[in-house]
Amino acid sequence: MKQNLEEYLILEKLCKEVKENISLHENECKIKILDALKKYPDAPQPQNLLGILAERHNNGIQAMAHYRASYALSPSYRPSRRNMDRFADFDNKTKCCYMDQDCDDKEK
Repeated sequence: MKQNLEEYLILEKLCKEVKENISLHENECKIKILDALKKYPDAPQPQNLLGILAERHNNGIQAMAHYRASYALSPSYRPSRRNMDRFADFDNKTKCCYMDQDCDDKEK
């Protein structure tokens, strides 16, 4: 399902906010992500962010499940695909992709 521009901008703003605050305010970030998931159940961004949270807690199975759910919702959403690829490459130490712009420097 294709997102409209307004929804995309709201969710990309959430991704940026989570990226900037997750280290110090993880619980607040999680609440905002879950709220976005309720408001936009067909959007890939909340699932991708939940994958990052799970990965931060060393829950690889849950992280990959969220990344795959994000990808299933929108195969063209680059962060979920990058995070799946990065997570599957055990030697890869690259950072998580929170939002689309994070993928720009990782293009091959």
